[in-house]
Amino acid sequence: MRINRLLLAAALLSWASVASAQTFGPPIKGMCLLSRSGAINASLAGQSLQAQLGQMRASLNGELAQRRNSIEQQRRQLEARQNSTTPIEYRRQLASLDQQMETIEQQQNARFIAAQARGQQQIDGALGRALAQVVTRSGCSLVLERDHSYGWNNAMDITDAVTKEMNGLLRAVVLS
Repeated sequence: MRINRLLLAAALLSWASVASAQTFGPPIKGMCLLSRSGAINASLAGQSLQAQLGQMRASLNGELAQRRNSIEQQRRQLEARQNSTTPIEYRRQLASLDQQMETIEQQQNARFIAAQARGQQQIDGALGRALAQVVTRSGCSLVLERDHSYGWNNAMDITDAVTKEMNGLLRAVVLS
């Protein structure tokens, strides 16, 4: 049964790759197709952003784990002193530790989101400039998102040209 599923999955994958490689009809003059995500993911800047965000996520997770351990240690110390502390004071200190942890997580998320936005702005700028140059050079009157099409003539696809142009404009993003 499992082998049948694997064979079926392999057949579907090979069919999908054949279907996407087909060319539908003649190219339409002035109509161009762009895979925005394909251009960004294939570009050096897009790869740079993903790598830097991955490093930043790992660093922030490590920092968060250290700070979480410190707060957990403070929580254990507080719990050990629970009998010598008034119930109101115990709950206040416990709430303070919970608030510290929540604040740290929010700060880490905000730092990551801000860095991601800075990188995405740089990529969007390079993509816009690259697209403008390729559209002018290719004589595009209309550019549509390729990823939302059922099929196309590959001669209308400007994704690779935009990616190459982006690579000439922005090779790496700067998150700092």
